[in-house]
Amino acid sequence: MKVIKSINNNVAHCSDSKGREVIVFGKGIGFYRPEEEIPLSKINRTFYNIKDTDYGILRSIPTVVINTAIYIIDMVSDELSVNYPSSKAISLADHLQFAIERKDKNIYLEMPILQDIRMLYPEEMDLAERSLKIIKDMTGESLPRQEAGTLALHFIADRLDVKEKTVPDTAAITEECTKIIEKEFSTSIDRGSFNYSRFATHLDYLIRRLTISEQIESLNEEMVEQVRKNYPQSYACAEKVTSYLRKQTQEDIRDEEVLYLSMHINRMVSRI
Repeated sequence: MKVIKSINNNVAHCSDSKGREVIVFGKGIGFYRPEEEIPLSKINRTFYNIKDTDYGILRSIPTVVINTAIYIIDMVSDELSVNYPSSKAISLADHLQFAIERKDKNIYLEMPILQDIRMLYPEEMDLAERSLKIIKDMTGESLPRQEAGTLALHFIADRLDVKEKTVPDTAAITEECTKIIEKEFSTSIDRGSFNYSRFATHLDYLIRRLTISEQIESLNEEMVEQVRKNYPQSYACAEKVTSYLRKQTQEDIRDEEVLYLSMHINRMVSRI
């Protein structure tokens, strides 16, 4: 593998022998310089067809979290007989990092449908609970039990057959949503920043879930009111973005999705 550029100490952007671009994982491979060859014996994992928005996530999320997400996706893939694209491990890593940040800020999501998920999707729920133990063992982070519900919803959504569904142009929709945010805050957003990459990834996942009418149904009214009160402009902006998304997807969007969007928007604009 020939190095194009380093992403972090253990991840590099390379080209293979056929000239195809690929992300490679391996201990210390990020120290190889552009044009140098990385011995195949040092490479533990390769990811093809990575989106531009994924590079910021790979660069900014701790390697241990990425490796944990890869381990979990491999386990779930084997248990559920699902072939996941590379992007699933990256989106899960982003989800895990966000969950860790919520825990560190003492923000806890209520999951009133936790028992419903357990009853309707026992396999996914079992895998989600096993994943919490894996996260603890690999990262040292003890996530609250409710996070098993959000993980299970990830696994459930990924199993749904969307081959007959037409997914909208997520890149175009994301750009329009970004323009709404820029207008609301009278600012210019760096499309290459990590926080924008995380926002774009979240939006891409939300659009795809809306396409198959799949949303997180847990709702913490107290948290919604808290975010609306503490970050009124971000929440109002999220409502405008949501209104646009409704028109594009012809789907109603629940308050918890607005809550998540407002948190992403606030983090993105507060670090411009």
